[in-house]
Amino acid sequence: MAYLTIKEILTIPTYTDPQTCRAGRVVIDHERCNGCGDCALICPGACLYVAGVGKDRKAYMIDKAVPDCMSCNDCAAICRRGAIRAEHGYDFGGFYKALHRAELVPPRNF
Repeated sequence: MAYLTIKEILTIPTYTDPQTCRAGRVVIDHERCNGCGDCALICPGACLYVAGVGKDRKAYMIDKAVPDCMSCNDCAAICRRGAIRAEHGYDFGGFYKALHRAELVPPRNF
């Protein structure tokens, strides 16, 4: 069973403040990026896109209040030029620790 500390109780994020529930952030070095689009294809959260034409074709992170980035680093792993890195790692504790306080059980069979 997961128990919350006082600090975790006071810092449980709410969806009224988007900055407290920011999951992950991708930093792209546009000097190194060649706009191949591999990062946008591999991203499980679909939070990257490629825009521009020719040499101006670059990868960008979708600008949302709460992005779907989970800091899985798939984009950084597939980038051949090393232009991407994930920051602000996704935390599976905190808010989700408060939601699921019971022991894990196997799923039911139907």
